[in-house]
Amino acid sequence: MRTTPATPRRRLLSAVATTAAAVATGAVGLSAGSAAASGGPEAQAQPRLSGGTCARGWTGPKSYTAKQQLLARRPDGGVPNGVASEPAFSRDSRANRYVAYTSTATDIAVPVTPGRRNVFVAVRTGRVSKNANHWTLGRSDLVSVAPGGVAADGDSWGASISGWSGGRDQARGARLLAFLSTATNLTADGNPGGTGAFIRKVGGGGIARIAAPGAATGVAVSGDSKYVYVSTDLGLFLWHAGKVRRLLTGGGISSPSTTFNGAQAAYERDGVVWTIRRAGGRRRITEGHHPQTDGGDMSTGRRRGLVRSITFTRAGGAYRAETAKAKIRVKRFGNTQAAPASNAGGSAIAFGNGVHACLEVELIDETRRRGGYSIPQGQCPEGQGTVTDVSVSTRYNYLAFSCSGGALFLQYVGPK
Repeated sequence: MRTTPATPRRRLLSAVATTAAAVATGAVGLSAGSAAASGGPEAQAQPRLSGGTCARGWTGPKSYTAKQQLLARRPDGGVPNGVASEPAFSRDSRANRYVAYTSTATDIAVPVTPGRRNVFVAVRTGRVSKNANHWTLGRSDLVSVAPGGVAADGDSWGASISGWSGGRDQARGARLLAFLSTATNLTADGNPGGTGAFIRKVGGGGIARIAAPGAATGVAVSGDSKYVYVSTDLGLFLWHAGKVRRLLTGGGISSPSTTFNGAQAAYERDGVVWTIRRAGGRRRITEGHHPQTDGGDMSTGRRRGLVRSITFTRAGGAYRAETAKAKIRVKRFGNTQAAPASNAGGSAIAFGNGVHACLEVELIDETRRRGGYSIPQGQCPEGQGTVTDVSVSTRYNYLAFSCSGGALFLQYVGPK
């Protein structure tokens, strides 16, 4: 499956799920509007108690929207005049300093061309407490802008931000932001492939194009900002220190995702999820779409930076594959309307089941302990439609989710 300029990566899921449902085996999904797979609505008395998947009919004493704030908004705090989607957190421990997203709005920042999609980055401000207090929006910067402050002449989308957790869980980065664009005026060398992969310092500055042959279908930057994986219609490529190296040849490759040091990446090829090591060696994982890796193994041994778990979607379901052992363990966590997301630790999986933004936590170690977040963690306000794209922060303190009506929210899950 190839990402096209007219259809953002995550928005492709509805069509993919419809097709895949007819052919997938071993993954029987419910429709987005049906009750939870656990057997029906839950009626728990208190928030954040364990007890099954994110339920459509859950009721409780606290409002779904009590801890939500508008993430994509005008400088005066108002609702912007465009649709926002594809949120992506920086993975810098509890800091989570940046959230990138795509929007068609013309009143968040200028200059933009009406009708075009652009990449923006929301910047956190204020104090960051030891256990991650409420996230406060400082400013929203326009990323996809041409030299001299000229509006991009094409669509931009699909952002990836660096950032990782160092020793004693200290935030590292984020320094680099990557995205896709059909614009021809972002750099002096144009956009010869039609759709290109571009990088920029997350705090601002000039944009550079990664010279990977072909039309780009996905891009992912490592947490340490040193490596960028780019998929195109001609193969999978790796950028490092200004040079591009081909890892795979051929079409059908999309949705790369990588770890804190880029030692390994996951990608989709014709409806199958694979991993590939930077130094060579591939592994077939399972059937699925839109894979996202965890932050990678943090040990100092040979497995340092290798993928431990991958979230993906299949036939309308949110899945996770544990990949650290010889035998791959695959589990379905719930219904989803868009690609699920993983936190850096790999234990949390976030997804939008239409009605709610969901957060499921299950450790990937041998204990399989549940985290107690199996209730809704966000909901679109009346008139804003259903929950679609969802992203989760490093320590799952925050969710960012978009609504089919166009709004993008940030949800404070709680301190951790």
